[in-house]
Amino acid sequence: MAKKLCILTFLILFAFSLNAYSEEINLIDRAANAKWHNTDNKILAFGVDGRANGTAKYEYDVTLENSKTQKKVLFTHPQWKGFGNVVGVFQNISIPQKGGKIIIAGGFLQGAQGTDGVKFSANFISAPQVITRKVRRVGQPQSLGVSLCSFNAKYDGKIDRVECDLSGIAGQKGSIVLVVGAGNSPDNDWAVWTAAKLVFGPAVPKEKKVRMFKTLSGHTGRIYRASFSPNSRYLVTASGDNTAKIWEVSSGRMIKTLRGHSSHVFSASFSPNNRRVVTAGGNTAKIWEVSSGIQIKMLIGHTKVVHSAEFSPDGNYVVTTSEDGAAKIWDARSGKEMRTIAVTSGGWVYSASFSPNGRIIAIGAHGGLAGTWRVSDGKRAQTFRGHNRAVNSVSFSRNGRYLATASVGNTAKIWEVSSGRLIQTLSGNYFGSASFSPNGKYVVTGNDGGIARIWEVTSGKQILRIEHAAMGKVISATFSPNGKYVATAGEDQTAKIWQVTLK
Repeated sequence: MAKKLCILTFLILFAFSLNAYSEEINLIDRAANAKWHNTDNKILAFGVDGRANGTAKYEYDVTLENSKTQKKVLFTHPQWKGFGNVVGVFQNISIPQKGGKIIIAGGFLQGAQGTDGVKFSANFISAPQVITRKVRRVGQPQSLGVSLCSFNAKYDGKIDRVECDLSGIAGQKGSIVLVVGAGNSPDNDWAVWTAAKLVFGPAVPKEKKVRMFKTLSGHTGRIYRASFSPNSRYLVTASGDNTAKIWEVSSGRMIKTLRGHSSHVFSASFSPNNRRVVTAGGNTAKIWEVSSGIQIKMLIGHTKVVHSAEFSPDGNYVVTTSEDGAAKIWDARSGKEMRTIAVTSGGWVYSASFSPNGRIIAIGAHGGLAGTWRVSDGKRAQTFRGHNRAVNSVSFSRNGRYLATASVGNTAKIWEVSSGRLIQTLSGNYFGSASFSPNGKYVVTGNDGGIARIWEVTSGKQILRIEHAAMGKVISATFSPNGKYVATAGEDQTAKIWQVTLK
């Protein structure tokens, strides 16, 4: 009898401790008591179809876009206007010192094919802050608090789900704010939350760390670009000392110096087969053989300084950009100019990059100009509006779905390539470059103050800070193709390779 009582006591204590560890607040169950409003701060009555003003209500036994049926969902249709939203404020939420996580999931009701997508987000407003400003766009920190978790949903036959850590607001009391924001059009934005809950307890931390691996010293001028070879074995750097240098990543050893430009080398990058490097400097671009360091082609045709040069994914072509306002496409084998794209009249063109399928080219230029052009006919395919100063770099995600742009105007931006829709804006002091991690989950940027930053794409949050130098600009920062390293380079005349862990 005593043994049975002991076992029973243990089970009760275990269950109690488990419950204490995994205390939950289900926001969907509390939605009827939340305060709901729209973009214009018009109050919405929960459970009522607000029509053009927006709607927040429960739906039961519904079929989702993934063809599965769910007993209960939180239906939230944003206000019927471009970039309209619907906002739910859940007040008097206390986040314990032990922290926890927030889980949000959602998508669309079946039949919402006409939607152009929405953004789901969960934010936090600490007491005694209140929402007083008129909301214009989703995610404005002065009106909707600190972003905790977010994702962009398309009608693609799946329900998206993300989990985000609450350690940044541990010990605080305030309001959790759920937001669904429309894109250019609110048509068929039948958005539903299938999960929205807080789970408290000592969360298992995600291991995110960075460690200095190698310092590459040898240039006598600032370094404008550092670029890994596709096999991640080598790094090439382009410098204001009129040279480019090739380095072995594992040892940090310099293996080749490419001499031949008569002025600053602004760009250097490898061919897909790792055997060649293309550089940009003066009014020309040059193609070099990696094994020998010998120049094998010179691309002559620009009338002013060439700022960037990059191979196409198949290695057959090179795209260059110049202060003459044009981008040019070249045959990499013959050195023959194939096409000229008149990007801007009188403005400098700083960067260009082929999409992973090689069909379009992204270009960044003077005055905040950024867009994509078709390789086949040189016609513009998409314009990305949002920067107001020079765009230093453009970089596609590996799947070609997104584009990262970096501007001297103190922002980097992440765009959806097909629609031109802005996904995230990353803010800081000067952005020399922005490029994706191989898995597309992160973006690394080069910034002023001698630092580089790693950002999470889904939330737009900075998750790591890399201290490259005590001062000056980090002009270039990029992930290695195998995802193990980040290379940084800039005004201090060094390049550095960092081991990164992003789990």
